[in-house]
Amino acid sequence: MENKYDIIVNYIENEIKKESFKSKLPSIRALAIKFSCSNSTVIRAYSELEKKGSIYSMPKSGYFILENSLFKQNNLVQDKFDFSSGEPNEAIFPVAQFQKYIDIAINSYGTSLFNYGHSDGFSELKTTLCNKYSEKGLNLTEESIYFSNGAQQSISLLSLMRFHNNKDSILVESPSYNIYLGWLKLTKSKVYTIPRGKDGIDLNLLEDLFKNKDLKFFYTMPRLHNPLGTSYDEETKKQILYLANKYDVYILEDDYLSELNDVSNKPIKSYDSFEKVIYLKTFSKILLPGARLAAISLPEKIVEDFRQFKTFCELQGNAVFQCALNEYILSTDYDDYIQNLKVHYDKKMDILKEIINENSDLNLNFTNPTSGLFSLIHLPKNLNMEEFLSNLRGNKIYIRHGKYFYYNNSENINTARISVAKCNEKEISHGISTLFDILRESLKSNIIKKPEILEL
Repeated sequence: MENKYDIIVNYIENEIKKESFKSKLPSIRALAIKFSCSNSTVIRAYSELEKKGSIYSMPKSGYFILENSLFKQNNLVQDKFDFSSGEPNEAIFPVAQFQKYIDIAINSYGTSLFNYGHSDGFSELKTTLCNKYSEKGLNLTEESIYFSNGAQQSISLLSLMRFHNNKDSILVESPSYNIYLGWLKLTKSKVYTIPRGKDGIDLNLLEDLFKNKDLKFFYTMPRLHNPLGTSYDEETKKQILYLANKYDVYILEDDYLSELNDVSNKPIKSYDSFEKVIYLKTFSKILLPGARLAAISLPEKIVEDFRQFKTFCELQGNAVFQCALNEYILSTDYDDYIQNLKVHYDKKMDILKEIINENSDLNLNFTNPTSGLFSLIHLPKNLNMEEFLSNLRGNKIYIRHGKYFYYNNSENINTARISVAKCNEKEISHGISTLFDILRESLKSNIIKKPEILEL
């Protein structure tokens, strides 16, 4: 015969599955009356459900269902199909779960979290990250790690810094991260570009640039590139590192979706025996973008210069979030969330590729990511992009013009970035199918580039 404690646990779990409760669960007193038991028996049952990750508690408010939002957004719920934005869908944010770890952090460290701290960040989180990444073959040291207000802050500071190799130019892939390209233009930085396509880059051209240009660093996204969605193969990563060491060029590796990669797809940093890789990892895309937190691991020779730039730019980061993140990563909840998140994005990317393949009659050239958020599609050269995008907007479908991802706009030839970040599976299937129907009609109609008339 089951005891009252087990009966209550089973009752709550079954009612959650039947969606009998919207969010808040019955009070301790209500369940004690319902099952004719003591309050302590109900508290014990709720504690067990908290350990299972089914519910969470809020002081003076009660107990609430901890929903797995990753698998509850498969209806057509939006009034538009946003394939333009790289921002994650807010429905998947683990807000309720993370709130628990904010409470744990504050209860553990008290008022000290709200005072001034060290500019390099919360030391316990450094230790946790070193241990976490060592499991993946990435050897980082606590002394090399700093935290910044998102990846953009670290990238911007490095762009302004004078490196000890006395070089001042920056090499970026073409296409590349649009926000950073905007920063480089705004600061009038000295920039060179190297083309990158779905098959990678020309290593001979890279060597020529490393050898003959005064490059302080090469900014690259080796894994799940934005906007391409592709990754370099392992041999290419090793060759890039070899050339960087040979010609004294640093590599700024932006690993913004590190958790979504397969174990066989390694960061360049994992091969770095030369201390040439500046490794950057943000928590924005995979966790809570508004929290603005990134970790950067620096080669020993540039740690002190970065420390000074960071300190005078921002005295310290958000200690409360860093401490809460540390507690979260140490728990099993974080690994479970990441595992579910990878499945979530893998499924969405598979649907995107399936729809593209079903429309093979359009003969589109597109990248073929294994995971991540993005794919870059080359549209027919005779298509009038502005009119096509306007036509899509009229049908509430939004994609991102590829021109924003090229430092030199002349390099772009009718490309568009497709993002699966915001839409759910059904919205991707319906929206992308509709997009190709509109493209097909556009190519039949007059939405093509008109030949220019030369003025003599």
